[in-house]
Amino acid sequence: MSMDTYRKAAGEQLSRTELVRLDSVEMDEDDEILPDFEAEVDGRRVWVTAVLERTAVIEPAPGEPKVLVNRQRLMVDPTHLRVRHLASKEAARRGREAARQLRLQEHNPAA
Repeated sequence: MSMDTYRKAAGEQLSRTELVRLDSVEMDEDDEILPDFEAEVDGRRVWVTAVLERTAVIEPAPGEPKVLVNRQRLMVDPTHLRVRHLASKEAARRGREAARQLRLQEHNPAA
């Protein structure tokens, strides 16, 4: 079954725009792709529930166990992706360090 035939059979949930590999979608360093979007893996429509650094968690069909796939295998419509800007990595590191120091002070008030 060709990809076009598959899209028609799937009710054309994915638009007719060109699908690209998820790992080829360009973003700023401090951006992350938000989950919950449709994609294709090996011509099969799936639901993406999490996007990690090199992989993504997909649900092949409702009720089926979730599977981890490499982002290179995941074909997406980039216009359907939602992106969130993250705080800089340095700011996040400082926040974690401040929280760690606060926990230490709470457990050892004499220090």
